[in-house]
Amino acid sequence: MARTEATLPGGARLADYLAVGYLALNCSLGEVKEALVKCGVHTRLRRDMPREVLVYFVMAMCLYPRVAYEEVFRLVIEGLRRIYGDQVRDAQVSKAAISQGRARLGWQVMRELFARQAAQRPRTAGDDYAGYRVMSVDGSTLDVPDEKVNAEAFGYAQGGRGEAAYPQIRFVALAECATHALCEVQMGGVCDDSEHALTRQLFPAFPDDMLVLADRLFYGYDMWRDAVATGAKLLWRVKSNLRLPCEVPLADGSYLSTVYASDTDRRHQRNGMRVR
Repeated sequence: MARTEATLPGGARLADYLAVGYLALNCSLGEVKEALVKCGVHTRLRRDMPREVLVYFVMAMCLYPRVAYEEVFRLVIEGLRRIYGDQVRDAQVSKAAISQGRARLGWQVMRELFARQAAQRPRTAGDDYAGYRVMSVDGSTLDVPDEKVNAEAFGYAQGGRGEAAYPQIRFVALAECATHALCEVQMGGVCDDSEHALTRQLFPAFPDDMLVLADRLFYGYDMWRDAVATGAKLLWRVKSNLRLPCEVPLADGSYLSTVYASDTDRRHQRNGMRVR
């Protein structure tokens, strides 16, 4: 993707180093090295570009999307050294060397670190309602660089005006409503993977102490049945044409109803699920 600024405006500031330091404090160098070893991509030779620095570089690119790779890399090294000292060694950087290093690093280590961070995140005040952790499921798409491997893996979205300019990733995330922190994410191709299919892959992350919200496009009889089977409590919007007759009025103004897989099941009063 094109960048319009090659350097940090005004040079690196203390706040920039603090931003890198904050990343390092929340995702420690020890954790990064463990993830690199687990994924089999840790630095083996002293002359190699440090893989642990590359990990923080990938994180920092999200903070400085319009700054040249070399500038961000130097900022990351200096910021890490302010915390870890000589544990972080210098490296000769160029755009080509960084690109090659990222290719060798791969994506698995970033996925591993994300999973570790999400699992370690403590619950905070405001997360809960009536004892349940309030979460939300939603999906979106992201453009990725227009490269052959991305096109083959994810594909191009199709519209009324033809094919999109960039390949796109489709993703569905389970997010904490209070903090908007993403706790679990499933990704796929925009052409081959539906939001419903990706959402099903999130179901193992639905414990019984969770209240999960979702928009109306996620509801379907089979989807609802399988989500309920996880033990989590569900609060999902539904389309206005869904038949929900009032069967048992409740004191708070809500009522109980029953959903069925088909009109035939409704007529025979079978395979129904009670909903409020």
